[in-house]
Amino acid sequence: MTMKVRYNGGTESYYECSSPATLVVGKEYEVAFARDRGWQTDYTLNGVKGAFNSAWFDEVSHEDKVYMAIAHEPPVIGRSYFCYKLEFINGQPKLIGQTTSNVRKIDYMGNDIYHVTTRNSVYIVHVG
Repeated sequence: MTMKVRYNGGTESYYECSSPATLVVGKEYEVAFARDRGWQTDYTLNGVKGAFNSAWFDEVSHEDKVYMAIAHEPPVIGRSYFCYKLEFINGQPKLIGQTTSNVRKIDYMGNDIYHVTTRNSVYIVHVG
């Protein structure tokens, strides 16, 4: 199965690589080859000339990523959002601080609960 990634707007790298000027933020690309250089992995993408730092990309899952979270402030469309998402680590629930990509859509569900859609994920957030 081929690996799909989405360009997240990154531009910095440890080792020299191709300019990201030809990449489009939010666009999905198919990885043709991944080269591990120790401190950095470079991707060669189908249909794009050059090699790019893998840190500039988010892996695309075919499943929707939905998280439960809490936050102190309501979300704002067009801005990144800081919340604490619930994850299970070694079978135990933990709250992990998370700064999301920019919020694309907000649906207020009542009782200070928001359905927050970002570029890659959905969060059900209780604001308190």
